[in-house]
Amino acid sequence: MIAEKIKIVAYYTFKEILKSKVLLNVFFMGLGLMLVTYVATEFTYGVPHRITLDVGLGVLSLSSLAISLFLGVTLLSKEIDSRTVYMVVARPVPRYAFIMGKVIGLMGIQVINVILLTLTTFIITIILGGEFTPLIFWTIGFILLESLLLLLVVVMISLLANTILSTLLSIIILLLGHSIKDAQNLTLVKTQPFLQKLLDFYHFVLPGFYKFNLKDYVIYKASVPSSYLFATLSYGTIYSLFLCTIIIFLFNKKNLD
Repeated sequence: MIAEKIKIVAYYTFKEILKSKVLLNVFFMGLGLMLVTYVATEFTYGVPHRITLDVGLGVLSLSSLAISLFLGVTLLSKEIDSRTVYMVVARPVPRYAFIMGKVIGLMGIQVINVILLTLTTFIITIILGGEFTPLIFWTIGFILLESLLLLLVVVMISLLANTILSTLLSIIILLLGHSIKDAQNLTLVKTQPFLQKLLDFYHFVLPGFYKFNLKDYVIYKASVPSSYLFATLSYGTIYSLFLCTIIIFLFNKKNLD
């Protein structure tokens, strides 16, 4: 019964976002990818397929993160402002079913975005003589997992702050999550115990988005230990479940009046 309610909320969320024509970004990004491919074939020799794969995966990652960030930050605020949420939670729909349905609906949009851009990248790369390794599927899966993690971070913050502040904090967390590992390896940090402990604490508490970036390994056909892949998959899954728990708790406690 609860699963059915989550499914219904997810369906209407997906349908509403689809009507906003957000997936038009796929069309324009696909055109941009083809333009880059043309330039690559004209001005490079021997590696146009590598450039296409590099740009394609980069576009795929950026578009997924942008959808999570800019749609996630208004995922609940629009419902509250339009008072739609009042009608939903007034019915026998638990708050956790509503919030999880909203998240799943938006992730449905993410999946379509990833599939369309992935197919575009694959087709162009194959035409240019490129090859694929199983690692590319891990890379695409990690892009989806990273976008889910960012979406949950955005939703969690949006329950505590306004739209502008939520957007800024989410961007900061995303940027820090990609640079934390490099920051920990700086000589300045290693010579300052306080800074080292501070970054270690940040790394322990907040998400390390850098873990999901496998693009360079795919481009240069480097191998990645399977233990790292499964450890990162477990990390992303557990962290996502942890964030879902916090979001449900915050939304249950939130005053909607």
